[in-house]
Amino acid sequence: MTGPTLLPIKLQPSNVRPVAYRVLSKKHGLNLQSDALVVLAELFSTRFGAEWRGPRAQQFLEELAKQWKKQARGLFIDGPGEPPQALDWRHFVRFVTPDTQPNFEFDRVRRQFSPREAAGRRLRPTLRAATDHLRQRYFLMCDRMSRDDSFQKTSFSSVAALSHAGAAPARPELTLVKNVLGRDGSRFRLFGLLARNASGDLVLEDSSDRIELAVARAAQAPGSFFCPGMFVIADGIYAAAGGRRHSAADEISGCFHVSVLSQPVAEPRDAALDAYGHLDFMGMHLESPGTPPGLPGTLARAPGKIDRALRRRLAAVERTLHGHRLVLADCNVHLDEPRVRAALSRLFAVLEEQLGDEQAAAGAAGATHVTVVLAGSFCSQALTPATGSVTAEARSDAYKAGFDWMAQMLAACPLVVRTCTVVLVPGARDPWQSTFSLGRPGGGTLPQTPVPRVFVTRLERLLPRGSLVLGWNPMRVNYVSQEIVLFRDDVMAKLKRSDLALAAAAGPDAPPDPAPPLLPKVRQARVLVKTLLDQGSLQPLLRGLRAVSPAYQHAMRLEPLPTTVALFDAQFEPFDVTYNGCKTANVGAFISNHNVRTAHYTEYSPSTKRYTHKELLF
Repeated sequence: MTGPTLLPIKLQPSNVRPVAYRVLSKKHGLNLQSDALVVLAELFSTRFGAEWRGPRAQQFLEELAKQWKKQARGLFIDGPGEPPQALDWRHFVRFVTPDTQPNFEFDRVRRQFSPREAAGRRLRPTLRAATDHLRQRYFLMCDRMSRDDSFQKTSFSSVAALSHAGAAPARPELTLVKNVLGRDGSRFRLFGLLARNASGDLVLEDSSDRIELAVARAAQAPGSFFCPGMFVIADGIYAAAGGRRHSAADEISGCFHVSVLSQPVAEPRDAALDAYGHLDFMGMHLESPGTPPGLPGTLARAPGKIDRALRRRLAAVERTLHGHRLVLADCNVHLDEPRVRAALSRLFAVLEEQLGDEQAAAGAAGATHVTVVLAGSFCSQALTPATGSVTAEARSDAYKAGFDWMAQMLAACPLVVRTCTVVLVPGARDPWQSTFSLGRPGGGTLPQTPVPRVFVTRLERLLPRGSLVLGWNPMRVNYVSQEIVLFRDDVMAKLKRSDLALAAAAGPDAPPDPAPPLLPKVRQARVLVKTLLDQGSLQPLLRGLRAVSPAYQHAMRLEPLPTTVALFDAQFEPFDVTYNGCKTANVGAFISNHNVRTAHYTEYSPSTKRYTHKELLF
């Protein structure tokens, strides 16, 4: 086959533009930039010659468009770019606290998130935040269900499909509460907030109205908790003559007899990020003067967006960091107890030995990086206000003495001091929240502010700058391409106490559970994880059980799903469960049995996304 006849003159970009526009833009929806037109003009001149309008050139453009889409390069075709610069993982590791986390508000009209002013350390929430947080959760979950195939309306594309529609079971659709009026005896599927009215009866409330629920014969879908304060799906029949004789003024008349209670299923992280335009919910990729000096300029994108090519490169870098790990030293690290001090000394001694072996094997310092997370409470006795100034000063000195001892202990571990990052997550007995909650687990508010710096001055002097992180509860860690949530709360006990006792759930008329028999602890762990992720919140309960500041509701949100959630629940056993791609683990108590000299801790490897629960004799 003879080669193409070369043109006596060179093609100009204006000559190639109509052909490229017809194939790339009009047919495949790609936008061609000017530098790409220059490259195409040179290529057509040398490769196709006088046949640059022929079928071979058309086939080349078709293949170019297919490969461009296959590699997910975006909608804009540009020219030759600069070679990719090496990424430094240190520029993509950040500890995000609720006061610095970007505040995105869901716009139900645009069905997208809109940025709002950061919460900061605001003492009082705004009036809008105090009234809209439940409405935000409602419309966000409605938007999630609109992308679920189980809630899509039935459509008919042909007469054949219409003829077979009678044989197929009807797919239930969600109905607003106000639309059940006048339809006595009809079956509906409702979605809304499960709450109690002034009389103590269960009601379901959505954006239109609320209605009383009758759950005497209801069965709950297996695998979830159902507590007041959660958003649930209720299938049942509306009865106009049911319910209380005198309904409240803000409730519609009648009663809704529930047959099955269920929850909307959580959406995988990648699908949610695609739906919301790959927003940067962690604030890592913003164009700002605070960008690290080593960060390549080509990586700075529009504020609030994450470049797909950058995400792929970060994931590739992340998989090579085999020596990096998070050491979660469980919760209730009481620094005033001798047993905890002995266990903590043993833990850091083991870390010192491991770091020495890993660095010797790697042949260079810095090949490994360890983040040690210690969760409170850091004192066995809550730091509460005292009647006399002498007593109050003694309690403060005793609390500070625990961190002073920790600094003295770490001074004997030079590798830990030089290479590790220590994160302190407060508990219920830590100041200053303990001064008004008296150390009760449900007496404070969420999020909880960090341990005051006045108590950790020696630790700050010992550790390098930036190696001591005074975290909030909860807080997040942006590790390269992963979002890690750290949350200290005894959430299992609260969900068990608030769960509805439905008679039909355990009766003979309840639907059989298709899952294979599991150990009770494993089953409870799965129920806990599914409930939290389906609700899309770390605290899906009423404010009477644990108050959450409305100004920081975005910090409690689990939507889109994070990469992993680390729970610090001292009253439940350690576990790790994966649900819809989100790995959730409970760390448990540091020393669960005071009669055994065994400490528990958990390691998380970001490169493999795996948790390892370990025990340590001391």
